[in-house]
Amino acid sequence: MTRQVLIGAIAIVALLAGVGLCARDSAVVVDAARAREQALEIVVATNGKVEPIAKAQVRARLDGRIVEIPDPGVRVDAGEVILRIDGGPVDSELAAARSERLAALDSLRAARDKFSRVAKLAATDQMLFEKKALARERYEESQAELREVRARVSHLETEVPLRVEALDHEIAEWEARRSASEVRAPFAGTVYRTDAKRGQTVQLGDPVLHFADLQRLRVRANVDQVDLGRVEVGQPVRIASNAYPGRTWKARMAEIVPNVVLKESRRVAEGLAEVAPPSEGLVPGMTVDVEVLVDASPGALQVPAEAVFSDAAGSFVYLVDEGRIRETRVRLGRSTVATVEVIEGLSEEDPVVLGPLVDLKDGDEVDARLRDDG
Repeated sequence: MTRQVLIGAIAIVALLAGVGLCARDSAVVVDAARAREQALEIVVATNGKVEPIAKAQVRARLDGRIVEIPDPGVRVDAGEVILRIDGGPVDSELAAARSERLAALDSLRAARDKFSRVAKLAATDQMLFEKKALARERYEESQAELREVRARVSHLETEVPLRVEALDHEIAEWEARRSASEVRAPFAGTVYRTDAKRGQTVQLGDPVLHFADLQRLRVRANVDQVDLGRVEVGQPVRIASNAYPGRTWKARMAEIVPNVVLKESRRVAEGLAEVAPPSEGLVPGMTVDVEVLVDASPGALQVPAEAVFSDAAGSFVYLVDEGRIRETRVRLGRSTVATVEVIEGLSEEDPVVLGPLVDLKDGDEVDARLRDDG
């Protein structure tokens, strides 16, 4: 009898254990994470292109052959020659114009000198003629020569100043062209691209080289129309490039260009973000990723974005409480791509279920696997 009682007791214990095991196996396995108080950064993510703040495109200011031009990458000081074009033909034209100007002035001076001499001789001949000491024929010849010289002087006194004025303009133009044969750096910087080379003949207006201060760079960032209300001058900016994985550069938004345009199916304005030194690695024309820090907090209670659900009544999370989920209403604040700030409804370290959820409801038993606890 005692043996039968013992066997029955064992059976009951086994039955109860089986029931408990079945109950444990019925719990749904879910991913969960804890609410954490940590730094919060709200960013506007976009892209942009690097460009120098101080830059200049140098074009040929006259026709000619290039005799001096730096190689790309060469750094030059302010005032240093960065382009020289052969000015030989210009010098020849300038010398010819100056010579013609001198010749015109000399012709007027010579005509006036001759008029002075002829006038004196004519006066003497007139006095002699009046005293019957000079033949009429000779007197008439001297008077005719005086009229001719006077007419010549009168003509040159009208013509020469006009010709000299025209030549002065021509000389100034040739001097300007000769001056244009040399281009000097307006500021210290680097020649980062050339469109011509030494010995090449260029024409007036041809692009020759691009010059910039590569120590002062900025990013021309695309700001989507929907983000314009959040992006402001003075906000910090982070810059990254896939050419340098893991590396970032600091910048600050310096200007918002108030002009929205359609660019590759996006309606965007432009923001100019000045890069803080050091800017090594960034080069003009490089496409970069841009993050504008529009809001930040050193500490904010946050949960992963996939832990937040919503219905007609508002937002809620599933709080894990002693192996069961409890639908918990929350008031939300700021959000990032990955996390959401919880202002009311949770405390730090509270575990919440991560979505997506399948056929779960308030009060269900769960086996929570905490993601952040490993």
